[in-house]
Amino acid sequence: MLNLFDCDRVNLGVSQTLIPYLVFDYVITTHQFNPSPYYRQLSDDRMKLHKEIMKLHNKGWGYTKIHTYLRKNGFKIGKSRTTVHSIIKKMEKRDEFYHQPIMDGYGNFRVEWREQKY
Repeated sequence: MLNLFDCDRVNLGVSQTLIPYLVFDYVITTHQFNPSPYYRQLSDDRMKLHKEIMKLHNKGWGYTKIHTYLRKNGFKIGKSRTTVHSIIKKMEKRDEFYHQPIMDGYGNFRVEWREQKY
């Protein structure tokens, strides 16, 4: 017999053992759950170097000219001029990684009949 004081259940006359549940999917697409070396904090001297490189790169300087400038002004950087080019590429890739869109949403709403648990 159905308990009349059991207010959180609805008897639809279909079955005494099946209860309707609203079920849906929540989908999130993000890069934030992916372990990445980009989450590692750079040291202060590397941050200063990266800021200087990007400042000069945004002025339109080439990586050879940037490398020469950095070496003359006492920045710790490799002897090869392509070091600057590699740093610029890595910084652009890091920026692309951090600025990925996060997409989420609800969908596939449905009613499922599940057996009542006592």
